[in-house]
Amino acid sequence: MDLNAKISCKNCKHGWGNFKNLTAKELEIVNENRFQANFQAGEIIFKQGSPVSNAVFLINGMAKIYIEGFDKKRMMVGIAKPKALIAGPGTFVDDRHHYSVAALTDVTACFIKMDVLKDFVNTNGKFAEGWLRDISQKALGTFYKFLSHTQKKMHGRLAETLLYLADEVHNSDDFTMLLSRQELGELSGMAKESVVRILKDLAQDNIIEDKCPHIKILNRKKLQMISNMG
Repeated sequence: MDLNAKISCKNCKHGWGNFKNLTAKELEIVNENRFQANFQAGEIIFKQGSPVSNAVFLINGMAKIYIEGFDKKRMMVGIAKPKALIAGPGTFVDDRHHYSVAALTDVTACFIKMDVLKDFVNTNGKFAEGWLRDISQKALGTFYKFLSHTQKKMHGRLAETLLYLADEVHNSDDFTMLLSRQELGELSGMAKESVVRILKDLAQDNIIEDKCPHIKILNRKKLQMISNMG
């Protein structure tokens, strides 16, 4: 079965919002220069340092975005959901990926040739502006994450992460955790042991209910205060 025949870019419900700035002809060009692939949870979608030959969009499932640093230590930048562009700043600098992406759940991803999208940047002003806005929003998010990691104490960082997962990933205060304790530490900038200890503290104070892997926020106001106070 031809996976690419399943969905057309013209009627895809999972398409990047910026594609609305493309003409019907440009959308057809996108459709002719893409392919789909399936990934099982845990599989690498692309690796840090590899060439940027395609932009990636998730049709379904979720994936983690992380940077591999010194001594093979990882810092998770965030979690990718459907409708989001996954293509880093290296696209316009050195044509290299500066982070890795791995499936957290089973994922179907759409790969679109980067050269095609770059051509639209040069010929379609609204599309170019939309891409710049997307890059800028992600850059701001990364700046604030670094600020959090350097200025907040561990309880504040983990509280911020739990609120991010509730608001941006699961859209619920009651969710099943996709991340291991190790990954939760990579997203919060702390060791796994610290994550386990702080989750226990938050549960004992009746701020959250932690029945691994299930998390329920019981006192959002207090969790937000911990996040704000750092």
